[in-house]
Amino acid sequence: MKLVSYNIQYGFGGDGRYDLSRAARIVAGADIIALQEVERHWQRSNFDDQPELLSRLLPEHHWVYGPAFDMDASERRDGRLVNRRRQFGTMVLSKLPIVWSRLHALPMRRTQRPLNARNAALECM
Repeated sequence: MKLVSYNIQYGFGGDGRYDLSRAARIVAGADIIALQEVERHWQRSNFDDQPELLSRLLPEHHWVYGPAFDMDASERRDGRLVNRRRQFGTMVLSKLPIVWSRLHALPMRRTQRPLNARNAALECM
């Protein structure tokens, strides 16, 4: 069984280019994949829903996403409310089914301000 842990850095490579498919190609051969710095609906990543996109790029894997940071990102389009959450967290993908998951908020360091992204651990079985 091959396990990979990879910080995708919001989908940006060392060359500064945003390319989520490149991150997916790097980890594709693993049975279990733990990804850090995965986000939803942030400007720097084209407002992409990265967990959804990664699940499409890695269709043989079951997945769970645990946001350590969550805030409203709703907007009005054509007079209608589009409900959306801006999130930042971790993602686990597995070729075996993920029976359950739980997100654990880790203690904040004294140097962090309340609106900084929290550290969290995503537990899966």
